Amino acid sequence: MKTLRSIVPALAVTLGFGAPALAQRPATAPDALVANAVAAVQQQYNESFKHHPQLYNGPEYVDYSLRYNERMGHQFFLSPDRQPGSVYYNEHYFTNLRLAYDVVLDQVVLQQPTNPLTLRLANEQVRYFFINDHRFVRLVADSSAGGTIATGYYEMLVDGPVQVLAKRTKRLHEQLSQRLINAEFVGADRFFMQKGGTYYAVTSKSGAVRLLADHGKEVQQFIRDKDLSFGKEQLGSSLAQVAVYYNTLAPQ
Repeated sequence: MKTLRSIVPALAVTLGFGAPALAQRPATAPDALVANAVAAVQQQYNESFKHHPQLYNGPEYVDYSLRYNERMGHQFFLSPDRQPGSVYYNEHYFTNLRLAYDVVLDQVVLQQPTNPLTLRLANEQVRYFFINDHRFVRLVADSSAGGTIATGYYEMLVDGPVQVLAKRTKRLHEQLSQRLINAEFVGADRFFMQKGGTYYAVTSKSGAVRLLADHGKEVQQFIRDKDLSFGKEQLGSSLAQVAVYYNTLAPQ
């Protein structure tokens, strides 16, 4: 199959425009025609991969929660329902998908478009994915980095000179009741900040301030002005706000 990179130049030649002219000429009606044609090719390209075996090639995902008599909560991020998403998988970007993210198993689940079968994507082939507006990236642990980051998916809350990432997890607790086994899924998110290529686990305001000590006074003043709380429920949001502010101060 031809790649989009090879199709677009050919399309430009077919329409009568050389690549240098396209790069230099101001926007005109012919250029708009080319842009529309390129967009159409992009859509066709995405659609051609939508049902491609490079995407639908994983093993079946079996919902293990169904074996329990009663369940409190579920094992997925946000909702047990399949949600709109996209994924960069096996060196291709696939859009308009129905995805779920099992945060107990750290596994991306893909809904087949033509039947109720769900598949597990191969983790090592996933570079990043989106569920609704939530972006997740796959990080691989570096043994020389002291084990702060484990291999897995992390939600990118803030990107920039300083990043904030959330490790979305849930713990599965089994309970025996009258010879039946019930299950409870309990959230246990963790937060990390990346600065200078190194990841740090951050659990408190003091941890964030120490990490950003090169602008410590400004950061502390920002926290006071915004009256930020760093309790369990607000930690991720407050770290994200601090990082966004810090990134306006840090040299780009």
